[in-house]
Amino acid sequence: MIKIKTILLLITVLSSSGGFAQKTVSATSTVNAHYVEPSAKKVIMINDKINDLFNRNIEQPYILQKIGERTYFVQRYFYATIFYVGDNGVLLFDAPEGRGEYLLRAIREVTPLPVTALIYSHYHVDHMGDSHFWVAQAQKAGVALRIIAGKATVDKMHDMYSQLPKANEILSKNDDWFNFEKLIVEYHRFRKPAHTDDHSVWLLKEQKVAYSPDLLNPDQLPVMGFSASDTLVYHDENLRQVEALDWDYFIGGHGNIGSREDFQFQRRFFNDLREATSTVRKEEPFWKYINKSTNNHADFVRAQRDVIIKRVTEILRPEYGHMYGYDASMPANIELAIRLVGSY
Repeated sequence: MIKIKTILLLITVLSSSGGFAQKTVSATSTVNAHYVEPSAKKVIMINDKINDLFNRNIEQPYILQKIGERTYFVQRYFYATIFYVGDNGVLLFDAPEGRGEYLLRAIREVTPLPVTALIYSHYHVDHMGDSHFWVAQAQKAGVALRIIAGKATVDKMHDMYSQLPKANEILSKNDDWFNFEKLIVEYHRFRKPAHTDDHSVWLLKEQKVAYSPDLLNPDQLPVMGFSASDTLVYHDENLRQVEALDWDYFIGGHGNIGSREDFQFQRRFFNDLREATSTVRKEEPFWKYINKSTNNHADFVRAQRDVIIKRVTEILRPEYGHMYGYDASMPANIELAIRLVGSY
């Protein structure tokens, strides 16, 4: 078990054969986490996280960790989900695109039981794209796959002419629930969703596990526009809605296994980003970038935004610049923050 407090970087080291090899040193923890080796047999302690997660995603077929008596976290190429093992079948949350075969291998490491129920958390294909794979697996096992989704997700799939398998069990209330064998799963649609309009959080009540992909990436900065969120207007409210639920482990679809400290960090970063962006925007007003020779005002807006992005990135660098994906992700994060402070 180790503490990791070093910057993500590539260190070129001389190999024993006289050639060169690349070793990736893990990113700084956002919550001063305690890291452990992953285990499919031992439940990870609350607040602990899996060590060397980046390298494991690159080098291993999947990462598997027990997070409850019957609940498991699994990650393949930076996409994470969970599954619950019942007495007669397995409940799988989402079908991350292109990862079905590896998730099945992870499930088979734990149980020979078939996946008998699949949840659609929200309609983004990167989290649902392998649903045909699970329908086929259920058919091979001779079972009818339950596909469960909130009404908002079902309606969105219909409106967007989705070709993915349709849900056959629809949760019609904003706060609803269903049984999977002896487990109660609660569905809580966000009152005002930020990530996308059908976003929600799912709570495995007895297992005390909360699942809401793309709300936040535990132990990481927000990645690429807060995981390609539609807006930040209600982001803080969504975080607080999840925090109010009764859970010990949070799974966000990317990143590590989450704790309440990850929510505290996310809200602190979000507030710092919003404050810095608001300040710089006032110091860099639109009129400063008017240039008649461009013959279009879109150029003025882009020039203003480029300056705001550069300045905010440097303002926040002392506090956050050593953390996961800072320079890669901040332009898209700040773009969303500009929209937020520019409109509200």
